[in-house]
Amino acid sequence: MKPILCLDFDGVIHSYEKGWQDGEIYGTPTAGFEEWALQAYPHFRLVIYSSRSKEGSQPMKNWMLRHGLNPDLFEFAHEKPAAFLTIDDRALTFQGRWEDFDPALLLMFRPWNVTKEPS
Repeated sequence: MKPILCLDFDGVIHSYEKGWQDGEIYGTPTAGFEEWALQAYPHFRLVIYSSRSKEGSQPMKNWMLRHGLNPDLFEFAHEKPAAFLTIDDRALTFQGRWEDFDPALLLMFRPWNVTKEPS
């Protein structure tokens, strides 16, 4: 049994450069994703879990097909899986020290594709 590698969708697989747009999946695959997924697939169960998951996986699968990606390489979870590892653009690794997470600094966090202050 391969370990689960949980992947977020927006900002990880989907470029998401405009943020949330009424649920529309408008962007392109992030650079290098397809090649990376093909390398990771033999080693992991690639499970996509997103805030979109509660609405169902079909819109994400359709987007993948439109961009030439094979959705059959992935499992789509409707709840967060017990993963070996998670890849998410809006996450920090907890190392057992809450003092590493100053709330004032957390408010300054920006994912890789956002450069402006939140409104």
